[in-house]
Amino acid sequence: MRIPFRDPGWVATVAAGCAALGLAAAILLLRLLGPSDLAVIPTEAWPWSSESVGVEGVGFETPFRAGDRVAAIDGIPMDTWVSWAIGPPWDPPPATVGGVVRFDVIRDGSTTTLDVPLVDFPVERFGAAPLSLVVFGAGVLVLALVLMLRRTRSTALRLLFVGAAANIADITAWGLGLQPTDFAIPGPTLFVFGAASLFNIVFWSTIVHILVIYPVRSPLAARRPWLIPAIYAVPLAAFFALVAIAWLAGGTTLNRVDRLAACMALVGSGMLVVIVAATVAGYRRTSGVRRRQVRWIAATLLFAAGATLALLTLPIVLTGQGLVPRSTVSFLVLPVPIAIAVAVIRDRLFQVGLLSRSREKIVAAREEERRKLRRELHDGLAPTLAGAGIKLDLARQGVRDDPAAAETLIEAARDDVRAAIADIRRMARDLRPPTLDALGLEGAVREQAASLATPAGGGPVIIVDVPEPLPVLPAAVEVAAYRIAVEALVNVVRHASAQRCDVRLTLGDDELEVDIVDDGRGLGVGWSGVGTRAMRERAAEVGGEVTIETDGSGGTRVFARLPVDLSPRSA
Repeated sequence: MRIPFRDPGWVATVAAGCAALGLAAAILLLRLLGPSDLAVIPTEAWPWSSESVGVEGVGFETPFRAGDRVAAIDGIPMDTWVSWAIGPPWDPPPATVGGVVRFDVIRDGSTTTLDVPLVDFPVERFGAAPLSLVVFGAGVLVLALVLMLRRTRSTALRLLFVGAAANIADITAWGLGLQPTDFAIPGPTLFVFGAASLFNIVFWSTIVHILVIYPVRSPLAARRPWLIPAIYAVPLAAFFALVAIAWLAGGTTLNRVDRLAACMALVGSGMLVVIVAATVAGYRRTSGVRRRQVRWIAATLLFAAGATLALLTLPIVLTGQGLVPRSTVSFLVLPVPIAIAVAVIRDRLFQVGLLSRSREKIVAAREEERRKLRRELHDGLAPTLAGAGIKLDLARQGVRDDPAAAETLIEAARDDVRAAIADIRRMARDLRPPTLDALGLEGAVREQAASLATPAGGGPVIIVDVPEPLPVLPAAVEVAAYRIAVEALVNVVRHASAQRCDVRLTLGDDELEVDIVDDGRGLGVGWSGVGTRAMRERAAEVGGEVTIETDGSGGTRVFARLPVDLSPRSA
């Protein structure tokens, strides 16, 4: 196992995951090391009103009861405390909270005063919180981390690790919740809680990102590089825009805080709709054996997204309260990363099988090439060289007696040698394009793209994108990728009437992706040709596959996945 510290994507993945886990750890430490007022604001119901906030008792010695609502702390209205807590950090607090806090509590329609000493955080709270949910989430996180360390180049596993870490932060924050004195005692608790809650959006964004690139990259992502950053930026921007609108709607500060749950639920509902659409689209563009590989992902995602949408987020948007506790829905969501991890592992085994079968095909093809080469050498090149040798022998015998005839024989022998050299070069080109040895796969594809480019205005602009330098690949994979790319580019230039063509070469953990997308007129109904069959045969020879499709806006996409074994054994 080699950790790619120089890979910016891998470093960014680890940084994002550690940030989420750091927030979860911060929440736990702030609770364990900070004072407790033996009450918690239930996140399941989020019970805020214009003058008070609902609480539940925590610990065996709590004076709070179910249904209590805190209206004031130390005689100062709760609205004033919350306004100060979320206001500018340089504003002084309305008062200083001591070791004993006086709560004005609305209980059974009347106001009661409770003097509550601040104590250590009661461990009983961990029993009330969904500890099993945290443990299950931690298990998913460990699984994702192990898989990511074993397959450091897999983007899907990197995203799975970030999503699992984000889910842990969200579960921890909402599981432990806020207590009333968090708004009265200066500290980072509110900031950490709010930041951890935003990771709920990050979690759903990672799921969308995975669906866009796995198991088959979406043509939209190939054509529009800004789509991936937008998956993360748009939901967060939408949430903050909704918060701004909710804040400008007026009311007390407590009213505004109450609307935050609806803002989060509205963004969550939108994300869930996107996930359902991305799941269906991803399943449709996946074909053959791979569709069976990802069937469980599709089923789990649709079930989790549908249940969360119907039981939690939409009811919160419409009525202000979910139909079931939030922790129940979280249990429905947690199998999603498990299904993704299992699918990636199965895909790995599938790739190993493909590599095994491809080796068999390569051996058979190699023996067939040897037979063909032997036939050409024995039946073509050998007689040509033998004839040239005989002519040279005759020329040597007659060089003194008949110089003119000898010169004629030498010229004939020279022509035979030239023909033999041409045959040797032709056989070498058939075995392996020489530009691959001279320039490598990336250079060879770029050279071919440049040679196919026509004068300005007469053909498509061909853009070759290789995000990361390609290592030395197995010879058979290099040839297959080059032949597929060249055939696809020739088809674009000859038949597509395109303005632009993008070629992308990407090396994953165990496969090379060749993605050629143009904006031309697309394929006709039932269209097929010799080039299409040749590309599929080239891919099949190394255990890969090629999909050729036209999207709704026109244009054609040729997408090849070629298994690659970069282990030292195959080097």
